[in-house]
Amino acid sequence: MKKVTITVASKDYTITLEDAFAASFTKDLELYLGKKKGLDTKELLTAFVQKCYENYKLEQELRDMAVSIEEKLSHY
Repeated sequence: MKKVTITVASKDYTITLEDAFAASFTKDLELYLGKKKGLDTKELLTAFVQKCYENYKLEQELRDMAVSIEEKLSHY
């Protein structure tokens, strides 16, 4: 487990994440923040919406793949 500190609206929040996820989360956070040290509320909301949209698109792709696999398997 790894502790990660995020600053939102000038307030620090420390969260504990699994090591592998912490690495991925930190990488994504650094890409979004750039050289800034924290987020304001609007930026946090924007980041959340972006991540939700990415998740939505991935779910659509997975569903499409599942349908395609099922169709191919039904031909055997």
